[in-house]
Amino acid sequence: MHDQQEDLTVTVERTGSGELLATVAGELDIRTAAPMLRTLGRLVGGGLELIRLDLSGVEFCDHAGLRALNTLEMTAGAGRVCIVAAHPSVDMILRLCGLTTFLGHRAGAATFTG
Repeated sequence: MHDQQEDLTVTVERTGSGELLATVAGELDIRTAAPMLRTLGRLVGGGLELIRLDLSGVEFCDHAGLRALNTLEMTAGAGRVCIVAAHPSVDMILRLCGLTTFLGHRAGAATFTG
C-alpha cells in the first residue's frame, strides 16, 4: 500500500506475524497529520498485532504530527504501535517535548528498521 499526500508519503508492507512496517517520509505537520492518521488508522484491527513506524524519512514533525502518532496508538491499543527508526528532527522534537520514551522509541537512541 502506498499513499502520497502533499509533502508526505506513507508506504506500508506486511512483515509477517501480523505486523506491518509503515514507512513515513516528508513533513508530518498540521497539513499532513490527519491524512497520515486516516491511512494508518484503516489498518488498525483485523487481527493486526503491531504497526512498526519507520520515521527516518520524516524531515519535519510538529505537535500535530506527534498528536496523530499518539492518536494512532490510542486507536490501535497500547503497545501496538512502535517507532523503529526516527529522523534526527523527530528525535529532537521528542526531546524538546520531554518525551524521552515515545511509542517504544528512546530519544537519542540508535534505531533500526530490521
